[in-house]
Amino acid sequence: MSMNYTDIATSFSIENLLYSLRSAIIIVLLVILIRFIIGRLLTVLFDRGIITLGTRSTIMRFVDVVAVLVVITAFLQSLVAPPVVLYTLAIFTLLSSVLFFYEIREFIAYINLQLIRHIRGRNYEILLPNHNKPIYGRIVSVELMNTIIEDVYGRRIYVANSLLVNAIIKEYVPVIQLRIKLSHAEGDPIRVIEDVADSLRKVDIGVFRLDEKKLIIDKIGRGEVIARINAYPLAIPIRLTDLIKLADSLSKSLAKYNPVIEFMELG
Repeated sequence: MSMNYTDIATSFSIENLLYSLRSAIIIVLLVILIRFIIGRLLTVLFDRGIITLGTRSTIMRFVDVVAVLVVITAFLQSLVAPPVVLYTLAIFTLLSSVLFFYEIREFIAYINLQLIRHIRGRNYEILLPNHNKPIYGRIVSVELMNTIIEDVYGRRIYVANSLLVNAIIKEYVPVIQLRIKLSHAEGDPIRVIEDVADSLRKVDIGVFRLDEKKLIIDKIGRGEVIARINAYPLAIPIRLTDLIKLADSLSKSLAKYNPVIEFMELG
């Protein structure tokens, strides 16, 4: 069976097209292989608890964007003139920057945070930009998009990396303040204060350290004394049972004054 000129031309056209695209096809296969390897590596790291699911997903999104960019570049180089390739890449890069602006900003902030040595595991007072009230807590993890901060009660706060990198950060010692109201039945208030300081030295305080030298007197009135003391936790996070035990021990030690104890969170 003979082939006509149209079939021959079509055959040569397809062969020429495949020949011109051979480099692009090889690059596509390499990109697929590399993406598969990266995906498997991230899955292993996630299974071992080294990275979170959010971190894995974010990295894969960046990998996919780069993969698409490489594939488009490979095909364009094989089919069109260099200026068209440059214009297309510029448009693609601009669109990617707009679509992934948040991710890119947080990732850059993540890199900056990683350059700050020993940031994790310490307790900080953190004043975020445009915030009036600081955050108190221990930085437990720096992820790609946000940083996890844990306060003295074990509550987790998620802060965007771009905010944290521009925050005012200083170390602090975790403290819980107790406000104690004592009734002394027209007795000597100075004696009441001395009893409080003496009780702080003898009371069973569990996982706390009390500083009797920093006893703050808010009020000395007729038949009433109101004082504040600082309790420094020796272990974080603090459990509710630890607070109850501390309050119970102080109540028993100062029982003759009918104490009313209130916990005031400072940070």
